[in-house]
Amino acid sequence: MDEIHQEEDEYEPSHHQLQSDNEERVDRQGGENETPNKCRSPMSIIKEWVPVCEEDLKPKEGMEFDNLEECEKFYKKYAHQVGFSVRKSSTKRDKKTGLLKYKTCVCAKEGFREAKYAGKQKVRNVKLSREGCEALVRFKRTSEGKYVVYKFHEGHTHLLATPRKCHMLKSNREITNVHRCLYKAFARANVGASRAHRYIKEQVGGYQNVGCSKQDLKNFQRDLSLHIKDYDVDMFIENFKKKQKIDPSFYFAYEISKATRQLRHVFWADGISRKNYALYGDVVSFDTTYDTNRYKMIFAPFTGLDNHRLCITFGAAFLGDEKAESFSWLFEKFLDAMDGHKPVCIITDQDPAMKVAIKNVFDTSTHRFCIWHIMRKLSEKVGSTLSSNEVFMNQFKSCVYNSETKEEFESSWKSVVNEFKLQTNDWLSQMFSIRDLWIPAYFRDVFLGAVLRTTSRSESENIYMY
Repeated sequence: MDEIHQEEDEYEPSHHQLQSDNEERVDRQGGENETPNKCRSPMSIIKEWVPVCEEDLKPKEGMEFDNLEECEKFYKKYAHQVGFSVRKSSTKRDKKTGLLKYKTCVCAKEGFREAKYAGKQKVRNVKLSREGCEALVRFKRTSEGKYVVYKFHEGHTHLLATPRKCHMLKSNREITNVHRCLYKAFARANVGASRAHRYIKEQVGGYQNVGCSKQDLKNFQRDLSLHIKDYDVDMFIENFKKKQKIDPSFYFAYEISKATRQLRHVFWADGISRKNYALYGDVVSFDTTYDTNRYKMIFAPFTGLDNHRLCITFGAAFLGDEKAESFSWLFEKFLDAMDGHKPVCIITDQDPAMKVAIKNVFDTSTHRFCIWHIMRKLSEKVGSTLSSNEVFMNQFKSCVYNSETKEEFESSWKSVVNEFKLQTNDWLSQMFSIRDLWIPAYFRDVFLGAVLRTTSRSESENIYMY
């Protein structure tokens, strides 16, 4: 294109690309965000840039098209080739048939901001894009039902976009079905709009081939969220119903708040999970992870080990809170899915609400605290002096992990406490009082008691899920 300089920052039109037209002159007064005032003078002229392109791309009066879609597509192709954006303008319908009789497409910088919007307070500072450009094309319906170009003005009162920026023109950007499918796939993997745009760029070979901007993807995400805002719960439950229809062994239960129509709790377990629990459900690890999803719900998986010591899932849930009533509801639904079979041992952290719910629902199960969560607090509770003392740390860990019997543990514990003068340490006294809930020596007779001692496998599943 001769009229477009190949450098990004400057554009200097040549003399033959300027033409004069005895039309109204635009006097730009005030700042760039103020509405310019128009004034007429017979002596004033405006300068226009006339794009140069291949003759086959340029509209000409008398050109005929089968329908309006072809008309708009042809003009947009021309506009994007020479460097300006297109928007639709006026239309006129036939009063008898209701069909479009006239259609006008204009440059995006056509006209000026209306005076009624000039003094209004703006929500955002948006730069004015209207500059009084008069470039346009008008189509007219013929008696044969086709459309012809009956007016075409090609001069522009503003600089045109450089070839490297033509892909950023608004009318040249569009969220296609390909973009929608790709973005939904990225969203399922918790990939945001910015990263999704970069990934698409790598797939298509450059930003100029993406077809939309990063902000377009963000706007699509916003519109999609607004669209499903009041129906996401129904969509979630409907998806589970479809799964249950395909697989009758799929179990799910949920609870919805009547006041707000929000999902409070949901639990699900497929047929494989229920079969795994029947085979390997003696010991269950249960842990919750908060604030790892966009709905700020608590993810709570039930995890165990198979005969190869590999992690298996018995079920999972989303909870609205970590109250005892919520855990009781979840454990009851878990038992309902597993035909009432309670685990021999269940491992959790020291959450008091969990402890209450387990006592009420899993009354015959052995409750065990995660030893890792407790030992992690040791350095903080005994102070920096002892935590850096290798002799103390080695003796304490040997006492906890290597004691074969209850008597051996209690003897070793008292020896360590007396040697390092920790009789007044409240945390150690409390841990000793609940020693039957976390010390391995008290679980020697429990199946897999020496293998599954922490909730780390549940936490690993949380990372896998999110």
